[in-house]
Amino acid sequence: MKVYNETLLRNEYAQKMARKWHLEGMLTTEQLAEAQLIHAAVPYNPNLFIKIGLFVFAQACFFFGGSFGFLLVGAGVSFSIVSFLYAIATAFLLVRFIPQKQLHFSGIDNALIYGVIGATMPLIFEIYESLKIDELWIAAALCLPILVLVVYSFGEPLVALGMFLCGLFIVASLLMKNPIGKALLPFALMLYAAGFFIVTRKLSQQPTAFYWKTAIYWLNTTALVVFYAGGNYFVVREANAQLNNLPAPSPEIAFAGLFWGFTFLIPFLYLYGGFRWRDRTLFVLGLLGMVASVLTFRYYHTVLPVEWGMILGGAAATLVAFGVIRQLKMPKYGFSYAPEKDDEERLAIETIVVSQITNNIHSVENGVEFGGGDFAGGGAGEKY
Repeated sequence: MKVYNETLLRNEYAQKMARKWHLEGMLTTEQLAEAQLIHAAVPYNPNLFIKIGLFVFAQACFFFGGSFGFLLVGAGVSFSIVSFLYAIATAFLLVRFIPQKQLHFSGIDNALIYGVIGATMPLIFEIYESLKIDELWIAAALCLPILVLVVYSFGEPLVALGMFLCGLFIVASLLMKNPIGKALLPFALMLYAAGFFIVTRKLSQQPTAFYWKTAIYWLNTTALVVFYAGGNYFVVREANAQLNNLPAPSPEIAFAGLFWGFTFLIPFLYLYGGFRWRDRTLFVLGLLGMVASVLTFRYYHTVLPVEWGMILGGAAATLVAFGVIRQLKMPKYGFSYAPEKDDEERLAIETIVVSQITNNIHSVENGVEFGGGDFAGGGAGEKY
């Protein structure tokens, strides 16, 4: 069950894009006011400092209510049972409180969501202990359904991240049981991250996935980071030494050439994807990956002094930037370094934008979504 009002979320997103277009000069002040009037109903969204205050206040109220409940029940009932019942009661109230107050990640609801998850953990770990199986991945497997249910109902991005890492921990724990699994661990983690990215990316292209837009973006970004880390030579070599209790310096690993290839190839793939799909997140991760790859290489192979490396690196970056600017004087692949359009062209664009923004986008079946692109709002994509 979706707890938040999706119509309010779409209105909030429409207002956000309208303000962005207004700053870019594509909407006049009158057109911005018209768009905000059409999509006036939005969830409660205070500033960051108020969110932090509401979060702390809601957490304090949650713990106070839990303590009061334990005092009422007394010591005759198991702590885990009382905690679980308190979690159910809180979730019941939260499901009704959110639509009434029109909340969406305002601090209060986030705090109560985390509190509900935390209150279910004592019973989960009591069940785990009753199984008498000394395997932490089983405890993670017992927690996973709770996290999946919360992500589906609330779309909370931090809980979605916990769900991803929980599954990652289960996969890693199962492979760590034997030497072959340890050897295959980097490849398994890369496959896990790649599979998660493909599934969530396809899901993000569905109109009905708008509700989980932020959670999907967090999952996609985390999967890309894990995919690169799983193939990075430094990460694999040092993790192998730690897992096998090998002395420093860490010894060479098997398939070293393959992991060196991953270290430098994956950032280029991210850069290509960023250009191909006009995706800012992929592009930024590609650039960061290139920096990490260079640092990885220099950690094991000292070619130049640091000073010369910085000078030559800066010169190379300047030449690349100069070449890209020259190439993008004429638009290519959806990118351009051309000056702003003239008044006549801008007027034509404004006409199109206004005709779009004044349409009713409340219907999910229409599938109309402002901006965003294919990558859950990470940047403009193939589809506009």
